[in-house]
Amino acid sequence: MLFAAALTGVAALVLCILMSVHTLQGVTLAGCGAGAPCDDLMTGRWSKLFGLFPVSALAAGVYLAFLFCIACLFLSKDAGIKDTASLAVRILAGAVLGSAVWFIGLQFFAEGEICRYCMAAHGLGILASALALFGLPRAGGRGVRSLCAGAGLALLMAVIQLLTPYEPVYQAGKMEEPLPLIGAAVNPVVGNPDAEYVVDLLYDYQCSHCQRIHGLLEEVSDAFGGRVAFVLCPCPLSPRCNPYVPRDETRFEGSCELARLALAVYHLDPEAFPAFDAWLFGVGDDGPWRPRSVADARERAAAAVGSGRLDSFLSESVLAETLRRTTDLFGRTSTQGNGGIPRLVYGNGWAVPATDTAEGLERILADEFGIN
Repeated sequence: MLFAAALTGVAALVLCILMSVHTLQGVTLAGCGAGAPCDDLMTGRWSKLFGLFPVSALAAGVYLAFLFCIACLFLSKDAGIKDTASLAVRILAGAVLGSAVWFIGLQFFAEGEICRYCMAAHGLGILASALALFGLPRAGGRGVRSLCAGAGLALLMAVIQLLTPYEPVYQAGKMEEPLPLIGAAVNPVVGNPDAEYVVDLLYDYQCSHCQRIHGLLEEVSDAFGGRVAFVLCPCPLSPRCNPYVPRDETRFEGSCELARLALAVYHLDPEAFPAFDAWLFGVGDDGPWRPRSVADARERAAAAVGSGRLDSFLSESVLAETLRRTTDLFGRTSTQGNGGIPRLVYGNGWAVPATDTAEGLERILADEFGIN
């Protein structure tokens, strides 16, 4: 049992190290690129302790201690060391189990998103803890108290996270020369096309964070007295039409089609676009927002502009050229491997907003682009 617990603990340790690197360095993990739920969760509020230290790094330390104690049980012949190691394993197992309950609950009930890496680490942690507890000699009430002490440490961590003020950290950068912006004359616009500040917004119709930012645009434009407008630039995170996305990215398979359908509706009937765009990002009656299927979107688009007109226009070169310009802008601003969206682009600067409030988006526009 203890040997199996050690092997499982090693696997959990490796996952925690990978997640720590992702949180600290932004290094892309397989299936966890820009816009993915795991990316949101591993860089969001619950990913750190005191807003600074990655909880995955803390978990890695716990697993190292867990493995060290199991090694002591195997290698040491001293009864006192074995007893202390057994006690420590129970405390650590309690901490792992309590943390798993906390973070799994957050994913289901607070965030509404599931991180596959996190769930795999929690699953391995639960299994390693269970195997270790079954493999240890019985310790009666002392063993139960040790387990509860570990769970208390997990509870303390949860309380600290709840009480720590959350300040979203967003990514931004500057280029040496002005960027080739899309412009209000080409793509649909939220706000006055002749506004003083016209900001390009790159987004994907299958990206949950894009959906949340999308809902703030009108409020932000109004807050600036109409001096700010947003050019809507669908930017699929699919390698099928975006050469700057890794070829093994498969989570956004319908993004290219959804972007083309949205742009086709805009070109064929600009007045029909707002309703179609709102439907693509709308929340249904069955819970949290989910991306629309390509089949449903095509049916909706055909009803809005006519099936024959839609089918004919989808082959027009203007759609491919628009997506090429947008993905080129995405590529130019993907400095240091940053592939996050939604992405605001203005002048020679860009920012990936990490906020769910209009006030937060207003601060980013002011700080990064000087829009006041």
